[in-house]
Amino acid sequence: MSVKKLSVMLLAICVLMSISLIVVAGQPSFAAEPEYQWRMSQIHPEGSDYDIRAKEFARKVFERTNGRIKIDVYSGGVLGDWTEVFEMVMRGTIEVALQQSNANFDPQLNLAYYFPYLFTTFEEAKKVYGPDGWTFKVNQELWEKHNIKALDVLPVGMSGLSLSKLPDKYDDPTVQKGVKVRVMPIKPCEWTYEALGYIPTPIPYAEVYTSLQMGIADGQMGGPPFQAWQFRDVQKVWIQYNDYVETWWFVINKDVWDKLSAEDQQILTQAAQEEARIQWDKAEQVDEEFRQKLKDEFGWEIVMLSDEQLNRIAEHVRKVVWPKMEEIVGTDLMNRIYEESGIPRQ
Repeated sequence: MSVKKLSVMLLAICVLMSISLIVVAGQPSFAAEPEYQWRMSQIHPEGSDYDIRAKEFARKVFERTNGRIKIDVYSGGVLGDWTEVFEMVMRGTIEVALQQSNANFDPQLNLAYYFPYLFTTFEEAKKVYGPDGWTFKVNQELWEKHNIKALDVLPVGMSGLSLSKLPDKYDDPTVQKGVKVRVMPIKPCEWTYEALGYIPTPIPYAEVYTSLQMGIADGQMGGPPFQAWQFRDVQKVWIQYNDYVETWWFVINKDVWDKLSAEDQQILTQAAQEEARIQWDKAEQVDEEFRQKLKDEFGWEIVMLSDEQLNRIAEHVRKVVWPKMEEIVGTDLMNRIYEESGIPRQ
């Protein structure tokens, strides 16, 4: 081989090596082994918005800690249902979760789960559940009582009621409708829909479809229009009562949290906040998309209540139900709810 050819080959090798070094230098440097490797539970199906948010949260934490914190997301409830996962996060057998609060475990956690008419619009919900909102701050304290740190909250959507037919005076809570509706098997839901003039029938979610099909109940509550979509062929009406926003929380075991540096705590908090904002920005649109599908594809009647109607209903429910809520959450917390919300006692 001539000296000239050898020189060209050597030059080419040097150029390739330089390019490789530049590419490698441009890539993030991850730890050979994670310092922390955690399991994260989320019960929604793979590919759902909540599955995506959980996995994006895990990816951001991994990348921003340079691989020191690795979170494996287990979707579809494979680690247990949400009531079981609450206790596992509390004990630290599962480190992280996208999770609902368990009000059956602690009635005060109704504030993070189902507390009727803290607000009547999405805009109000965004404010009170935002990082600077009063509900968010109080809920963080309630989670911490159970050794769980709440990082941020995702909305599923604004709740309402699906029915087989539209009752008379649906916007007047003082009128008895004579209609049996499935409610979540917790007392605040029973009290609320009784106050709205319905006959509340507690039924576990797994039994709702059959109950509607067999006429055990004429309607169902407990979630947004997305939930009504699951019963699209056995119901015909949607009333947007706006009694609460269904929420799921990014949470971490408090003992695990306390072992982290302030820098890593900030990384987790920021990642959770970013994913929460994405879901808050789209939740109202998702509600509208499912209402439209129910109307266009299945002929449902969609009833949207005016601000005046919602405020009148909310005032009545607060007058009737909130004193009962005080019995289960305690006077101290209830005083704080009245004070922070600015809603006067009736």
